[in-house]
Amino acid sequence: MKHRILLIDDEVALLGTMRQILEKQGYDIITAHSGIEAMGIVKREIENLSLVLTDLLMPGGFDGIDLMEAVHQLDADIPVIVITAYGNVETAVKAMQKGAFNFLTKPVNYKVLLQQIEKAAETLSLREENKRLRREIASLQEDRYRIVHASEKMRRLLESAVEIAKTDETVLITGESGTGKELVARHILNESPRARRPFVAFNAAAVHPNLIESELFGFKKGAFTGADRNSPGYVGAAEGGTLFIDEIGEMPTALQPKLLRFMQEREYLPVGASTPVRSDVRVIAATNKDLEKEIVKERFRQDLYYRLSRFTLRVPPLRERREDIPPLVRFFAERFAAQYKKDLRYPDEAAMARFSDRDWPGNIRELEHAVARWVLTAGDRSEPGSASPTQEGAAPAAIYSFRLGEKNMKEVEKEVIEATLRFTGGNKGKTAQMLGISERTIYRKMTGDEEL
Repeated sequence: MKHRILLIDDEVALLGTMRQILEKQGYDIITAHSGIEAMGIVKREIENLSLVLTDLLMPGGFDGIDLMEAVHQLDADIPVIVITAYGNVETAVKAMQKGAFNFLTKPVNYKVLLQQIEKAAETLSLREENKRLRREIASLQEDRYRIVHASEKMRRLLESAVEIAKTDETVLITGESGTGKELVARHILNESPRARRPFVAFNAAAVHPNLIESELFGFKKGAFTGADRNSPGYVGAAEGGTLFIDEIGEMPTALQPKLLRFMQEREYLPVGASTPVRSDVRVIAATNKDLEKEIVKERFRQDLYYRLSRFTLRVPPLRERREDIPPLVRFFAERFAAQYKKDLRYPDEAAMARFSDRDWPGNIRELEHAVARWVLTAGDRSEPGSASPTQEGAAPAAIYSFRLGEKNMKEVEKEVIEATLRFTGGNKGKTAQMLGISERTIYRKMTGDEEL
């Protein structure tokens, strides 16, 4: 890329010499004789400038530092090198404090000047590359959390989410596994006043019950064996922002009163602490369980449920919004074609009909896996969704039959879980989904942590 440099100096001869030297080095040069003239050029050319090289003292009461500040207001990344015949430590420090890339004195040492311009150009290139990467990352994040839909049900759901986002109240999102509850939570965040603040996701089903309190509320150094430092926990990490508690139906009953207090009083007690910590955190919770049934079974506190469910959003399963399947298939096809470096192609009408006709018990997550497999195999294998990626190459599931008294229920359940884990290639999430239980329940039943 040919770098464009703006030179400003009221000495015509010096300006001409610098221009000739820099143009011989391949730079595109624009010149100005005063700060006022330079400012007009900056406003017109700001998108094309790579560097500004300016004299410190200029006529008209608009000096080099004034110009540098004006340039950085328009684009903070453009390097500015200041040149003056009145070089001293105080002036140099002032220029550098104001953001000068470097400070050079007259008479100009052109070898040093060229070295500094090269460094400034390299710095700018690095900054531009960083900008480009940040834009790409932001685009990928936006793509990752995009809610693709065409159905009226999802349109109404997202409209409700936007209205709820304007408040600072707790939200409960319900729906089957794989429906996109976290995406809805992030949508609420993005539409809320906390959009630019932290979003911290905590999965209550993925943490051992004995560790949930310290993971969620943090702990003090020495609170237990291995606590060799203070930890803010997920709540502390979300300070000022949003805490998303996924699978809240798996929260241990002993911890539920502490969670309720945190939500009501806006304070919590880290493990090992004696003084409560004040908190400014919005809570969004999600569950695939029927919490009202959990209350009847005394596995979920009624007062916590009432506190959580002031605003409730239900994410419908795919089978209730089949209009969303074609745009989701196209969206995933584009994503995986890019990821796997495949030529982009979409399912034909017949294949799309097969995608749309399935009930997808695993919802969007299952559909995503099916489209990934379809892209990888160029759509030339079995029916869309006919087998999950974890099932391909796996041993067939065993068929079990037991006579009364042959095995107790605990042994039967353990063997069924083991067989299903083999069938899914060890995928606990898929196993839990197929058996209609949580991953934590799998852990408990396999380790004997609970009576069955």
